[in-house]
Amino acid sequence: MSARGRAPVLLAAAAGAVLALAAGAPTWVLGRAETAAGLREVSAAGREAAPVATALALVALAAVVACSLGRRTARTLAAVVLLLAGAGAAASAGAVLSSPQPALSAAARAVSGRSDPQLQQVSTRPWPLVCAAGGALCAAAGAAALVRGRAWSAPSRHERDAAASTPAGSARASAAPAPADPAATWDSLTRGNDPTR
Repeated sequence: MSARGRAPVLLAAAAGAVLALAAGAPTWVLGRAETAAGLREVSAAGREAAPVATALALVALAAVVACSLGRRTARTLAAVVLLLAGAGAAASAGAVLSSPQPALSAAARAVSGRSDPQLQQVSTRPWPLVCAAGGALCAAAGAAALVRGRAWSAPSRHERDAAASTPAGSARASAAPAPADPAATWDSLTRGNDPTR
């Protein structure tokens, strides 16, 4: 497959990785923890709620670069890494969606001072879903690169030939015959020899 087929796959993979990475910055989970002074609000950003998803998004970005620059074997390995990283990021974000309470545990312990804090009114924002979508896009692009990547042409290299790298002047100098000795030519003329023959 030509560069035309490669570009959409790699752009989709990069977009998914950036989406999953960017989704880790905002708040994912909100809730209230019971303390001695009453209920206090606690929250967790995506990087705290699902640090694995953020790490795997970075891995996916690196795999995109490897897919774009590597040769056939390197592309295949990078496509596998991209597929697994995307699936892992999506699964990590999905785990927060299905069970958001563990994401608030650290913040709730810090606020309440208890080892087993009680949480109430726990809710999630849409960002875990965005991260999961980005991971799924990476996984789909990784699968496409794995299937189609064998037909992609190798990246072009601008290497000059050894002969082309030789300066033109020196090439001409080596190809041209060495000039005759002027004194010998003059002596030939005085003896009546024609040096043009």
